[in-house]
Amino acid sequence: MKKKRKRKQQSLSTALGTVFLFGLGLFFLLFIISVLVENDDKEQQEGRVLSEDVLAYRDTVEQELAKSDQESLAPLVLSVMMQESGGRGDDPMQSSESRCGEVGCIKDPEESVSYGVAHFLRMLEEADGEEAVAIQAYNFGRGFIGFVEENGGEFSEDLAVQFAQQQYKKVDNPEDYRCIRPESEELDACYGDIHYVDAVYGYLPAAEAAYKEK
Repeated sequence: MKKKRKRKQQSLSTALGTVFLFGLGLFFLLFIISVLVENDDKEQQEGRVLSEDVLAYRDTVEQELAKSDQESLAPLVLSVMMQESGGRGDDPMQSSESRCGEVGCIKDPEESVSYGVAHFLRMLEEADGEEAVAIQAYNFGRGFIGFVEENGGEFSEDLAVQFAQQQYKKVDNPEDYRCIRPESEELDACYGDIHYVDAVYGYLPAAEAAYKEK
């Protein structure tokens, strides 16, 4: 009888230990989920976070924009940089294609920012100040500006999809264009980024806050 009681006590202890470990694991799981939800809510309210690499270019971006008295666009340009490269590499504004027609011709970050800022201002001027059109044209190329003018004159994501589809059909080697979004592949719109404008604007609140903190 004593052996049976001892065996029962061991079984009870094992069961209690299992319940405790399960409860502890559940607690940590719920804690992690709550943190993720809180961070997601905060991100939606304050905008997506800029990297330290991008923030390091605040003064450079502002100085380049000052040449055209457009310093107020600094947060937007930083947001473009964040979407383009996260501030990493020798060409943080990914200016090579617009300047040389190919990736990698710019190898100096200062040159990248200088040309990228000037190119964005040209897109904005050609788009008659239509900011969203200029942002998407920075990604698609200036041809998008004319495409919008021919199709109502106002930016929409539907137009971005249509333009990407048209351009993707024209490329000699579709494999050279990486579909960065699953929906782009589904729509045969792997030319550029069809959600580029929303992505850039997603960083804008954090970029504006960064300049306020200077």
